[in-house]
Amino acid sequence: MSEDRKTTLNMAAIPTVAAFLLCVFGLYPLANRLTDGDAVQWYSHAQTIWLVIGGALLAVLPGLAHWQAGRVDRFWNAVSERVLRIPAPVFLGGAALFAFAASAILAVICFGRQPHNVDEVAQLFHARILLSGRLSLPPDPNPEFFGMENMIDRNRWYSQFPIGGPAFLAIGLALRAAWLVNPVLLALTVLSVYGFARRAYGEAVARASALLFALCPFALFVGASFMNHVPVVWLTSVAMVQLAIWMDAESSREANRAAAIIGLALGVAFAVRPLDALVAAGVIGVMQLTRLRHSSARIRSIGAEIVGGLIPVAILFYVNWRTNGAPMRLGYEVLYGDAHSLGFHLDPYGTAHTPMRAIMFASKYLMQLNVLLFEWPLPAVGIIAVGLLALRRPSRWDYFLIGLFFAQTIAYALYWHDGSFRGPRFLFNALPAIVILTARAPFVIAEATRGTVRRTVILALPACVLIAWLAFGMSDSVPGRVRMYTRSSPILRIGAADVARKNNLHNALVFINEGRQARNLHYLWELGLSRGSTARLMMSASSCAVRMSIDAETSLRPPRTAGRLDRLERFALAFDKQEPPTVPYVCTEDVRRDDAGSASYAPFFPANSIDAQGRIAGAVVYVLDLGEHNEVLRSRFGDRRWYRFGARLASGEPAPTLIPYTDSPK
Repeated sequence: MSEDRKTTLNMAAIPTVAAFLLCVFGLYPLANRLTDGDAVQWYSHAQTIWLVIGGALLAVLPGLAHWQAGRVDRFWNAVSERVLRIPAPVFLGGAALFAFAASAILAVICFGRQPHNVDEVAQLFHARILLSGRLSLPPDPNPEFFGMENMIDRNRWYSQFPIGGPAFLAIGLALRAAWLVNPVLLALTVLSVYGFARRAYGEAVARASALLFALCPFALFVGASFMNHVPVVWLTSVAMVQLAIWMDAESSREANRAAAIIGLALGVAFAVRPLDALVAAGVIGVMQLTRLRHSSARIRSIGAEIVGGLIPVAILFYVNWRTNGAPMRLGYEVLYGDAHSLGFHLDPYGTAHTPMRAIMFASKYLMQLNVLLFEWPLPAVGIIAVGLLALRRPSRWDYFLIGLFFAQTIAYALYWHDGSFRGPRFLFNALPAIVILTARAPFVIAEATRGTVRRTVILALPACVLIAWLAFGMSDSVPGRVRMYTRSSPILRIGAADVARKNNLHNALVFINEGRQARNLHYLWELGLSRGSTARLMMSASSCAVRMSIDAETSLRPPRTAGRLDRLERFALAFDKQEPPTVPYVCTEDVRRDDAGSASYAPFFPANSIDAQGRIAGAVVYVLDLGEHNEVLRSRFGDRRWYRFGARLASGEPAPTLIPYTDSPK
């Protein structure tokens, strides 16, 4: 057998191997087996939904396909013909507009147009720094009152994130609509998904892919956030479209233009999320290598691609040099050092990231996709696996999409952090590949089957979409997920602007009580502990023990920084081992204050304004409530009216409340 023949046979086995791995890691609850059911605790509930609702669906559809074969065929042909008859600009405009409107509406009704995740908060404030004309701010004189987990506040003040994500949000802030940046980019991604799929698989698959992406709840919920995953998935989808153009380019000009756009898109993506960009660039690069042989025009175009990519990368390196101290040093390393790197080692919190933990992460992300991707009564990963098994003649684009999907999964399995945000966010950049593989599955299976089975297959996905979007009584549906978010505490949807406007605040200082855990966190940062050391200490002892260890450390005269972490740990652990434990007055006061009312500081921190000297200013300044320590701010903000804000109980429900500082518990 010739080498080419062997290579062809080996390549043909890739979809089958991929389907097998998806079943092992995504359908079988491997992550739960490795963690005694802790990885995805709701997975058994999801399996029940698949068995009951999905089972009923697969029982009804074959009967319908068999007994009403003629009607099903006529109906399907009529619908398909009408959808394909819609002019492409109209169809695409409608799909993109729906994605934009849906994600924007979700941002309002579910999340109050406010950031909730610490990543969102840090990048939104970093965007405000950029709008002030700076790459970073000078350290604040009282950093403990403004501390956020992902903010660097030693020597300079800025977020740990590469400059690209905050730059996108800065555009939105400049237009007074930062919350609409991601919905707009999500709509543009719909267009790119269509553009790639049309060149790879034809008009029918392209329209199905675009529609499925626009109706994808995971995409819409993440699009309703301030997260930097959305700019990267748009840039990656742009690179995918240009790759398809480059692969079939018939002129040097066309190849050069496509290559330059690929390079620019991936370069900007690198300035937002470097690892996601490197994964996409690696898979795209492999595809390009397969087309370089005997094509001098394409070989020359690689130069344009490199130049296009180096421009944004050079900007990132310059910013890194100015802020992080070295061109290739990222803010993550400033906060966490080498513990933040990819691979197997102790993570910043002292947990060993091992090969077994990486396997668990990979399985967990794929298991989450089954439900949170589409909210279907059938597992999404299972549908992709069946589609791959049905492939008779895999195309180069099938290999490309499989490669992008698996490369993204493997890369983030090697990353120590568990990335969950409204779904497996670390797989978000592979979403175009995942959605297209799902949309293509019914077409592939239909080609390999006939009669009742074929009709069942073509009806299954539309039925799943209808159930996901119209099953108002089910928790595992789009309405059910919206209900879950809207029923969460209303305090999470309160914005700083709403508080200031409702209470007519001017020249005010507002203290936000985030709770005793947050106070301890910021006290420890003030004592000079790193983010990782702080997290490890707080996970090892009770909040009362940590508070007592902080008080003991701050009472030392003269203060001693040497051995501080060891002293804090010894005191906290010794306190927790007291039998019976004695609860000091300061701890009971902490509990009393939190019972009186607490709220998240997240929406308030990025609302702070920055003056010409790079200091926090504005009509209203929002700071963390640190109890008696608040008095250190008298010399700085003593000319303002002071208030406390929290979710105090009203008629048994937490209600946002603003009260004068002197009228509240000290």
